[in-house]
Amino acid sequence: MTFLSIVASAAKPAGNAAPTLHAAIPEGLAAPLLMENNPNKLEGLLPDYMKAIGDALGRKTSLTLLTRYRITNFLLSGKSDVLCYSSRAWAEDKGQLNWSKTLFMKREVILGPSPMPAKLSDLGGKTIGTILYYVYPRLDPLFNSHRITREDASSEEANLNKIVKGRIQYVVTDEIFLDYFKLKNPKIEEGRSRLFLQEYPIQCSVSRLGTVNVKDLDKAIEKVKSSGQLEALFKKYGATVH
Repeated sequence: MTFLSIVASAAKPAGNAAPTLHAAIPEGLAAPLLMENNPNKLEGLLPDYMKAIGDALGRKTSLTLLTRYRITNFLLSGKSDVLCYSSRAWAEDKGQLNWSKTLFMKREVILGPSPMPAKLSDLGGKTIGTILYYVYPRLDPLFNSHRITREDASSEEANLNKIVKGRIQYVVTDEIFLDYFKLKNPKIEEGRSRLFLQEYPIQCSVSRLGTVNVKDLDKAIEKVKSSGQLEALFKKYGATVH
């Protein structure tokens, strides 16, 4: 288990401080959601907006980096209050947790040569860059029937580097990762375009044994969004909040 816990912000004096907000951070997320510049400090878009949510709640925020299989245990036992990079659409333990309002939409696209086809079925015979072990609900039937071929890579960055080097023509990617990658590779979309694949509402999964209730969390999320703070954090990493 990888375990790194950092108190990230302080919003109230210690004399009458509210309980610390304990937030789980999944290990292995691609930049800019999680940066790997400093092993002793959690940095990136996810730590940034978790700190903002904690401040909006008036709490200190403790960020704990956990391997994915440990996160469920921490949430169900109350060791972590929230995981704010999750979605009821894909969570296996969704019935055992509470759920916040939507923070933003995670949008997946296929990047490929222009003009891109209007329908996924028109990609027949193509090889699509994918992430090892990832499930793609709209593409998997085409992969399973061998109408298109998947080529796995270990990360979003590895896939995008393959398309830059001409080793593959099509990749599935998240727009957050693509827009961040574009900061250092501004020509990646020259002669290429995006075909929308699917989107997921990103929410906070909330422990039923934790110290935060959904009503207060939703108010904090709304404050971070309506103030423009979330938009500014996305912009910091070259991305657009949806």
